[in-house]
This record gives sequence, structure tokens and C-alpha cells, in this order.
Amino acid sequence: MKNGAAVAQFERAFADYVGARYGIALCNGTATIHTALAVIGVDVADVAVPPLTMAATTIAVLHAGGRPVFQDVDPATWLMRPPKERAAAYVPVSLYGIHYPDAPADRAGVTVDDAAQTLRPHGNALFTSYSLQASKILPLGEGGVLVTDDEGAAQEARSFSSLGYRMRADQPRIDPAVLKSPTYERHHTLGWNYRMSDIVAREGVAAVLEREHLTGALWVDVWKRARLECADLYRQVVASCEWLTPQYVPTGWTHDYWAYAVAVDTPERAIALADRVVEHGGERPYAAWRLTYHEPAFRHLAPIGGCPVAEDLQPRLLQLQTNDLRSAERNAEALRLAIEDLG
Repeated sequence: MKNGAAVAQFERAFADYVGARYGIALCNGTATIHTALAVIGVDVADVAVPPLTMAATTIAVLHAGGRPVFQDVDPATWLMRPPKERAAAYVPVSLYGIHYPDAPADRAGVTVDDAAQTLRPHGNALFTSYSLQASKILPLGEGGVLVTDDEGAAQEARSFSSLGYRMRADQPRIDPAVLKSPTYERHHTLGWNYRMSDIVAREGVAAVLEREHLTGALWVDVWKRARLECADLYRQVVASCEWLTPQYVPTGWTHDYWAYAVAVDTPERAIALADRVVEHGGERPYAAWRLTYHEPAFRHLAPIGGCPVAEDLQPRLLQLQTNDLRSAERNAEALRLAIEDLG
């Protein structure tokens, strides 16, 4: 197969799946955000980010030379609130798989939608960034895709993520016949080597183009449906517990349930609940990530006054896995018994 052919096929198929004109397949989801911010140009500029998510969002801002400005989260949806001051860029995160609503493009700067934990459709953001890491909804082991409807932005993203080569928006590799010329000028700008391999792309092509034999559904849709079934098991268990609050999904919003997350009433009971789930044969629920500005590498970025809602939520959150139905059945039963133990 011609070098890059599988990548090109996967990019087109993935972009079609999420409703975007252009897709650029890269090595991971941090590279996609970094690339998007580099195209926007955030060097020494403010970039609004949430503190309650994996730190890769903030790391990408720093790679691009921007200044992360942490915004507190909504107490019900747990999503980043719009910043009070306009920033160069705005990077909302679809936390746990909830589909972040589209916002006016000029609300808070150029929007880069961090959709790492979903496969939500591409909206009105300049860029939407997806992760294909092994735990994600489309699990290719590693990888990411950056999509956009803007041809110029796509072309710049392609160049930045391909060592600065001058390339078309839909061109994942340079033709070897062209490269063989001794006068060919490769590097027209400084770029990074963030390209996806054909090996990973072939798995992606199978996921978004091939169909399950029994149902005729695309494999990626089969996996998405399984996540919803796992979430429903947990939802039934949590529904009658007064001291557990699931992530609020407003009317008209949708959720891919990368994880089913709940807020426990106190940090102490969250620890006790996780312990009891294990005692009853379930997998220990993940705690939420430490707030990014509480991590040693980023403490110097802590906002004055902090983010009170996020700080209150983080030690009370538990994430229940949704990537395997049999495991979810066992974990849901263990959760039910743990809730009974704790009253």
C-alpha cells in the first residue's frame, strides 16, 4: 500500500463521520490540541481552560506558548464556565463524554473543542480535537484526529504537524517521486512530527467504515451503544441513592459516557464507597484527576482565588468504567451492595 494511503482513507472517513470537511490524523490527542493552538497563534496569549480534566489540555497550551487561564466549572454539568474576559482561545472539554454545546464563535476567543472523551459531531468551533487512545470511545491504542471546516486552517495544521512541509489540507504524505529531487524544499516553516502511522489508520478505517455482521451497524456505533448500556446499569443503581449525584445532562444534550461519573456528598464517603465496591468484587472506581493547577508541575499557574466549584467537586468524584459490559454488570452490582452498606 502506498505510504499514507490508509491515513488518507481514515481521515476522510472520520471527517465524514463527525460532519467535518477536513480531518488531520495525528499521533495523539495532545498533539491535535497543540497543533490547533499553534495555527491560531496563542504565543504569550491567554487561553481559557478548565482545571477539572486531564492535564494534557493545559500541557498543549504550554507547548503552544500560551498562558493557561483556569476557569471554574458549572456545579451541575461540571463543564467549564465561559471566561469573564476574552482570551485568544477557548478550550472547552466534553468532560466524561457529555456533548459540550456549541457556543457563539466570538464568545471567548477562537474555540478549540477538546472532544477527547466523546465522538460528538464537529460543531461551530474552528477546530475539534478527538483522542483515539486505548481507553477512548474509538480505541486505536493511540492517536488523535483534528477536524475543521476551514481549508486554510486545515492546511496550516497539516504543515505544522508534518515537520513544516508545505502540503494541501487533504494531503497526509508527500509523493516519494517529488521527494527524490535534490532541489526539493521540504521545510517551509518550523513544525513537529505528529503524523499518524498507516498501521494505526488501518484500524481506524475498519472501525468507521466496516459493519458488524449481525446488526449492520458501524463498529464505532456498536461500541458507542455498549457505553450507553453500561451507563444505564449504573444509572439504575444510583437513582435511589440520595447522597450520589450523577453528572447533569440538560434537556436536549447527549452523552457518550466515556465514563459514568458521580459526585459523592463528602470526600470521606467517596473513599469509603470505592473501598466497599472493591470488597464486593467490583473494580475500584477512578477518582477524578487532581485539578491541573494542584499538580506539582503547574502550581505556579494557580489562579488567584482558585476555582471553588472545581476544588469542591474533585475529591468527591468517582468514575465508573463503561468500556466492557460484563465488567459493568459486575461493577454495578458491587456498587449497589456498597451503597447498601453505607446507608
